[in-house]
Amino acid sequence: MRAFITTVAGMATRFAASLPSPLPKCVYTAGKREDTLLYRLVTLAENFDRIVIVTGFMTETVEEYVETVFTDELREKIILVENKQYAEYGSGWSLYKGLEALMNTGDSYEDILFAEGDLYFSTEDFRKVENADSDVITVNCEPILAKKAVALYFDTEGYPKYIYDTSHGALEIKEPFTAVYNSAQVWKLHDGDWLLSIAREMGEEAHQGTNLIVLNNYFHSVKDTGGEIEVITMKEWINCNTTADFAKIKF
Repeated sequence: MRAFITTVAGMATRFAASLPSPLPKCVYTAGKREDTLLYRLVTLAENFDRIVIVTGFMTETVEEYVETVFTDELREKIILVENKQYAEYGSGWSLYKGLEALMNTGDSYEDILFAEGDLYFSTEDFRKVENADSDVITVNCEPILAKKAVALYFDTEGYPKYIYDTSHGALEIKEPFTAVYNSAQVWKLHDGDWLLSIAREMGEEAHQGTNLIVLNNYFHSVKDTGGEIEVITMKEWINCNTTADFAKIKF
């Protein structure tokens, strides 16, 4: 089976700063009810067997949106998971809860595609990732700014490594590197069962920080076993940190 995971648990304080009242950014719209980040992500993933949505902040609002906007066919594929520790733990806990939901299905997964829930990218770029025959790391063409970017670099042995500053102050690479990119925060894990195994072996405490920890572990294991990792550039990519970012989207 193939699974898609998106995490939408955060409070989105920067995004909500310009709104009259709090609202999960994934269901925010300035137009039709379908003009949301969540609707776009889920409909892009309609070919997957399972679609996991990890909620947290204002879970009921997201659940109501899913129940009233998506078709019956899509809702049958959707697994809604609540991250009750969204305010205590980092992004890794949301990803872990999504992976745990897949573990609990008892099914075997050949592909797991994971995308952060506050992103917009073109259908063409998404299909490149979805249809790739290998593991995929995505990058974008934006400048690498500490206040918003997740940076990806490759060390001198070819291992991919991620760095991110939660305080949005500065990024630091403490070793020689051969390439550095702005991460597009979409990943295809071509051996889903191996990813689930790594997540399980790490233990719950290891997932309470950033989601980059389990991703680094997975891709390093791919490198260690001689697997192929394809780097795909998403040419059209928007990280919706604010409503001004959202306004750039043309649905």
